[in-house]
Amino acid sequence: MRSIVSVLVIANFLLAAFFSVGSWAQNATSQEKTAQEGAAIAFAARVVGDDKRARLIVDFDKAVTYDTYLLADPQRIIIDLSQTAFSLDGEAKRLPTGLVRDFRYGAIAPGQSRIVLELAKDVVIENHSLRNVTSENRHRLLLDLVTASAEKFAAAVRKTPAVKVRKPLSSGNKKPEDQKTFTVVLDPGHGGIDGGAAGAGKTAEKVITLGFAKYLKASLSNNHKLKVLMTREDDRFVSLSDRVAFAKNNNADLFISIHADSLRQKNIRGATVYTLSEEGSDTLSRSLAQKQNRADLVAGLSLPKTQPKVTDILIDLTRRETQAFSVGVARLMVRQMKDRVRLIQNPMRSADFYVLKAPEFPSVLLELGYLSNVEDEKLMKSQEWQTKAAKIISESIEAFFKPRLESKQ
Repeated sequence: MRSIVSVLVIANFLLAAFFSVGSWAQNATSQEKTAQEGAAIAFAARVVGDDKRARLIVDFDKAVTYDTYLLADPQRIIIDLSQTAFSLDGEAKRLPTGLVRDFRYGAIAPGQSRIVLELAKDVVIENHSLRNVTSENRHRLLLDLVTASAEKFAAAVRKTPAVKVRKPLSSGNKKPEDQKTFTVVLDPGHGGIDGGAAGAGKTAEKVITLGFAKYLKASLSNNHKLKVLMTREDDRFVSLSDRVAFAKNNNADLFISIHADSLRQKNIRGATVYTLSEEGSDTLSRSLAQKQNRADLVAGLSLPKTQPKVTDILIDLTRRETQAFSVGVARLMVRQMKDRVRLIQNPMRSADFYVLKAPEFPSVLLELGYLSNVEDEKLMKSQEWQTKAAKIISESIEAFFKPRLESKQ
């Protein structure tokens, strides 16, 4: 779908207001590094139109390659770009209430960037092209949308090829020399185009989770019997299924997913440790799990497939044993954090988080705090707090492995 086709110039578009569009805060250092490596820079973007037609306009400093995809459930348009650094000025502003409901952008994989348009109505892509505007020293991507019947939209979706994401490289199975070590996989939530929650101070969840994971990895690396891996080590998107697959491919002995969510109740604060439960321990936990399990939609992917109900008794026994270990890890974390790190009321909770469903290894999801709370946001941004909290969590992980570490001696 990379062909360049002629674009119908819509007169009323020229008179429409300019709407600056934004997304979650991008890591400045990462952008500078990407730009230095030869990526194109997207320096302006806008959506113009009404409730029947809309045009997306994105300006780049150099030519890019792109693919477009039309998806349903929910209705979205995906534009996959060659490596692009986004430098769009200004805060996110309300888009036209006609056809486009939301606009997101960011890294999706090494060398691949993505724009996601969340749609308010069924549409079809009428035209799209990339023009070299020599007089303005820019390359301009144009994409025209028009409303369509449900039948035409469904037909267009069926014709759309499957969305592709370059898979992250895995480290493979354990080498013989690693058999005397235990592998801990740290999973910094969100990343790339998926910024996660955002605090009142504009702190992005993906920045907090990655920074904390690096401190935790450094603290755990002091123990030479623990091998520590991360599902992502920079600002990139990793799908939910790829996070779990990474842990499986590397024979994880423990999986820790790290988050810093937001809630409607801004007074709620403190760390929480979640284990897996289909029912969920409470309404708050169920709500968070539903939100986290839809994270792939933010990046333009489909929801991960629900695992089939376990019928094999041996698999069921394995899952039960793994769950018992997961609860043990959670208890150790809460015990270590008590009186040292602010905890939410009833800090041990459970819900149906997708990333905790693997039966092969114990898994927990650690909410460091809630960005919706001003005090929590302030603490989680602090290097001092992150270092302290990482040391405390590392102590709980070492305590979990201690009996087996000693038996290895």
